[in-house]
Amino acid sequence: MFSFSKFEHKYDKSVFNHVELLSEDYKVFVNGTEVPVYTCRISAYPLNCMWRGHQRDICQSEEASYVNLVSDEEIRVEVVASNQYERVMVKPYSKGIRTEEKEGKICFTLKENGQYVLELDSYHHCLYIFNGKPIVCEDKAKVAHYFGPGIYFAGKIKMKSGEKMYIDKDALVYGCVYAENADDIEIFGNGILDDGSEERVSGQCYEDFTNGNVKFYDCKNLKIRGVGMKNSAIWCVNLFHCFDVEIDGISVFGQWRYNTDGIDIVNCQRIEIKNSFIHSFDDTITIKGIDRYCDTDNKHIHIENCVLWCDWGKTCEVGIETGCNLYCDIAFRNCDVLRAGNTACDIQNGDWAEIYDVVFEDIRVEYNAFDTPEVYQMTDDMQYEAKNQIAVPNLVSISNHRYRETVPVFCLYTDTAPKGTPYKQTCCHDVTVRNICVYYDERIPKTDNKFSVPIVIRECTDGEPYYNISVKDVTVNGVKLTRENSVLKLNVRNELDIL
Repeated sequence: MFSFSKFEHKYDKSVFNHVELLSEDYKVFVNGTEVPVYTCRISAYPLNCMWRGHQRDICQSEEASYVNLVSDEEIRVEVVASNQYERVMVKPYSKGIRTEEKEGKICFTLKENGQYVLELDSYHHCLYIFNGKPIVCEDKAKVAHYFGPGIYFAGKIKMKSGEKMYIDKDALVYGCVYAENADDIEIFGNGILDDGSEERVSGQCYEDFTNGNVKFYDCKNLKIRGVGMKNSAIWCVNLFHCFDVEIDGISVFGQWRYNTDGIDIVNCQRIEIKNSFIHSFDDTITIKGIDRYCDTDNKHIHIENCVLWCDWGKTCEVGIETGCNLYCDIAFRNCDVLRAGNTACDIQNGDWAEIYDVVFEDIRVEYNAFDTPEVYQMTDDMQYEAKNQIAVPNLVSISNHRYRETVPVFCLYTDTAPKGTPYKQTCCHDVTVRNICVYYDERIPKTDNKFSVPIVIRECTDGEPYYNISVKDVTVNGVKLTRENSVLKLNVRNELDIL
């Protein structure tokens, strides 16, 4: 069985119907049936800056396309592209999707559920292909917020303890979700939540002035399954001081506005994120600590079997705000990184936390010759001029430069922070990076016969020295990375187990 999303507005107050626009770039057929191809916007290039009182100019974005499929069987996909191309890529590469061209169609088979991206020559004007498992609502009467087939303009939806929200595969909901001091909340379904109608009014991401796709403060026992989230006004999925959270099979995509981090985990414990696709403009999955919740440590946070795409910033990130005492039992495992932004595997101890028992394991990172470097936009009229350069992200970066000196505009200390914290930075230790597989486009230049896959580990302050940090079993196109063929940037006091 397979089906697909078809978004149709049921109007009753006007003959002027809302029509969700279809893509002009692609036609898609699944098992011989043409399915609707919808549009969203992504960043056209990695140009970013701090909040200047207005949103990012839409001219810095471009149109992308997506299909939202639901299946419990193998499906045959055929794509007709309107533009000329030379190279066809179905990502992640680790899935081994083979394509063939027949009668003007790009043809391939998807044997399992998951999230894929079709790229023709580069990521520009890509096609997202979401192939989710069917998620049904067994009892509509038990769902407080039920969105059946249709297009809805819901605005900010405030959820309470014990409530559920269901979004049907044929439902497109223009709105965002908010909860505070609530327990036992569930959001599920195969439909789409679009935050495009929300306007950002403040530079603050921590406060509730702006919501993003979903925002939770001080909540317990949360479940989010299957839902797609696009066009956030700020951080997309926000977890502030939350406990016992399961996120499974969501898709975050179509993100291009300032500070659209994918998932921000702030002073939380027992968080599980799995089987999800996160394409963020800014940091992809990041674990933060802030003054308001500094008495609560970040613990027992596991990210597994996800497809990650970072346009600007860090992909798998611990920090840079580390305002609490401990970060421990944190793992990123079995993930594909389609684009790494600045860094694929990152730890930044910018405040006073002790960080240990952190694992980056079985990560597959794609280095593409058509990816361009991130640039900080110094003025509103500054243009992106790095379109002909090749981005070379850090594979691993561990550092402890001070957050509040780096980004002072957002970082005034509150009375809740322990006294002396601007000067106290404790250690980062017992960190393991292992079994990392890099796909390296041969068109990326090498220097002195070294792969441009930087590993950066720096002690930037006079805190305790790093220890028990290991980076092992890294391969680049099947070749083992060694100290002789790699780019290492080390500034540490102890000997570390690097390659």
